Amino acid sequence: MAHQQKLGTLIAVGNQKGGVGKTTATVNLGAALGLGGYRCLIMDLDPAAGATKHLGVPVNSFAGTLELLTTDENLEALVISERMPANVHLVPSRPQLSELDVLLSRYVDRTRILDRAIEQARRLYDFILFDTPPSAADITTVAAYSTAEWFLLSAFPHPLSLGGLTEALNDIADVRRCRNPRLEVLGVVFSNVDGRATRLRTQLETVVREALPGRQFDTYISQAIILPELSGKGRTLFQVPMYTRIPAAQQYLRLAAEVEHRVLNREAFLAGTLPPIQAATCRTPHAPEQPTDAPLEANIMG
Repeated sequence: MAHQQKLGTLIAVGNQKGGVGKTTATVNLGAALGLGGYRCLIMDLDPAAGATKHLGVPVNSFAGTLELLTTDENLEALVISERMPANVHLVPSRPQLSELDVLLSRYVDRTRILDRAIEQARRLYDFILFDTPPSAADITTVAAYSTAEWFLLSAFPHPLSLGGLTEALNDIADVRRCRNPRLEVLGVVFSNVDGRATRLRTQLETVVREALPGRQFDTYISQAIILPELSGKGRTLFQVPMYTRIPAAQQYLRLAAEVEHRVLNREAFLAGTLPPIQAATCRTPHAPEQPTDAPLEANIMG
């Protein structure tokens, strides 16, 4: 469903540990929301440029986040729209973003460096997704926490992910108390999940249930070899012919429906009165699939 008035919803995606599916979740969730007709901006705030690479943009080939935060360049001049998933734009990153603190004036409020970009983005996009660095001390992470309305936590059923999740929850509580009381946890999505119940997965779910009642998503993302393969090829699940036959793509579509349900019903969700989304209400993609007569595996690897 396209919108005349853009939602302008800010979602930071992260965890305080790397390698837990944060970037994969960001780009595939953005692509799934885009298929529903929402205009989505992915802002890569990580000097490692994971979202930039995952969307097939060569690092160091475009101006992007660094210029947006250190110059007067307009957002529209810096977004990449070509060869992106439907309705998705990207502000790319590159390693020089790690020098941001040195490049900013000493008098600039580090927590507010995203304000100008966000003011422009809200007019143009329904969802603005921040792909944040894994370090809470990173300047762009601080700015994302200080600005976003929602925080989406990505976790693997892995001990490091559990530690990162706990750290992130502590940081979010700090931000809410000291800087941004509007920041709320949108949910915790578990990725790379083995379909079998494991002790660690149960432990993670217990931590989330106790710390954040009602915030775990019903949808989880299962283990799928296609995800790292597509990451290396600079594509999302939704840029693969016949993507509806891929279980992980269906899971991301359901996750997008849950995100939409919570964002559009914020007050009821935060009050704990929002009923679970019904499977029948999950959004049907508007973009047509690409026809193909070749086997699915050939299309995936082509």
